[in-house]
Amino acid sequence: MLIYPPSGSRARIRSSSPLGLMSIASYVLDREASVEIKFVDYSVNSFKAECFQHELRMFNPEILGMSIITLNASSANVIAKLAKQHNPRILIVVGGVHATFLPETCLEYADIVVRGEGEETFCEIIQGYPLDSIAGISFRRNGEIVHNDDRPPISNIDGLPFASNVIHLLEVEKYDNWGVMGSRGCPYRCIYCSSPRMWHRRLRYRSASCIVDEIERLHNALNIDSIMFFDDTLNIPQQRAFEVCDEIIKRGLNKKMEFTCMLRSNRQFVSSELFSKMREANFTRVEFGIESGSQRVLDSLHKSLTVEEAKRAVEIARAEGIPLVIGFFLIGSWDETFLDVLKSWHFILTTPVYPVFSITTPFPGTELYSILKQEGCLKGEVDWRSMNQYTVVSKTNKMSRPLILLLYVFSFLFFHFLLAFTRGRSLKETINGTVRLLLRS
Repeated sequence: MLIYPPSGSRARIRSSSPLGLMSIASYVLDREASVEIKFVDYSVNSFKAECFQHELRMFNPEILGMSIITLNASSANVIAKLAKQHNPRILIVVGGVHATFLPETCLEYADIVVRGEGEETFCEIIQGYPLDSIAGISFRRNGEIVHNDDRPPISNIDGLPFASNVIHLLEVEKYDNWGVMGSRGCPYRCIYCSSPRMWHRRLRYRSASCIVDEIERLHNALNIDSIMFFDDTLNIPQQRAFEVCDEIIKRGLNKKMEFTCMLRSNRQFVSSELFSKMREANFTRVEFGIESGSQRVLDSLHKSLTVEEAKRAVEIARAEGIPLVIGFFLIGSWDETFLDVLKSWHFILTTPVYPVFSITTPFPGTELYSILKQEGCLKGEVDWRSMNQYTVVSKTNKMSRPLILLLYVFSFLFFHFLLAFTRGRSLKETINGTVRLLLRS
């Protein structure tokens, strides 16, 4: 049984397909076709203990695997305890970014922690390899925690079976955001992101033909008309984005589907030619992690980006006809002042970008988490169970928690509605986006 634990008390009305668990299930079935797998996704289903216990009785799994991020780790603990009550011999295996960085904490309720990539490791667990021989896991032996050596990253991710091979295991009607992962990793070292430690700043690619093969399969199987690229960036290097667009156009999928992706906005990764090609391939939305309109803050975040580069990228994308250009902005970053936030507001008002705001959050595994701990801004362990859209986890060296919250709420309300109708969003999209945010909180 593969479970995505809930991140709060409510399930999302509709959500993104769980690519990580799908990839693991696809890899296992590719090598062990006789294994029975059941998905339970609590990002689209409400979690109730009695309903979960019914699922356990009906399926009676030998192994229960969970994908954990920081915001659902406490729910994973509850699920593991219920599973052990059902069957003390059930093997609880957890993985994901939170488990990778805090294996000792996860071993308080799990039998095995999978660190890093999970496909090969989880398959070896299922195949019954001796625990001492499985790279990339942590477990307890005679009460002592054992950390086996890290597993080397999968060098040829083109060779992995498609995550979409297991869509028959999902409640497909509950997902409205289908996507593909065309690469793993990011070469940058932003302090608010866990990717540098998770992927060691190494970027691995799938070929354009492999990616579009999977997109075509999803389109034919589910008749979906939109795809999100879940890569950290599609345009490193720029030629890669060209190749994906050309493959989409060659197969005529640009006439049947629309696409969304995340891009880096550095000068060497964007051009008029690129956005023209993306428009031809029917990319209707591109997203940039801009984070701040203050160069001082960008430098403190180790963003490796200039304000001028970010502005240029947005302007070129809009000039070449990309309908919606999203810019992600952080409020409450380390070393950020009220004046820096004003610079972000000025950037938004003078640039044709649609802003999406977040509160800078020091998740475990990030350099920011270590900085705030070292500086005494994070005292004790964070109670992630109470985390929601409006939670300020910590003060910073320049702003208090109430000020961060005030600036975030004002930024969200003011810009969300002021720019909704002039930056590519309709009234319906604006209302739906607001409802989703409130539900998440």
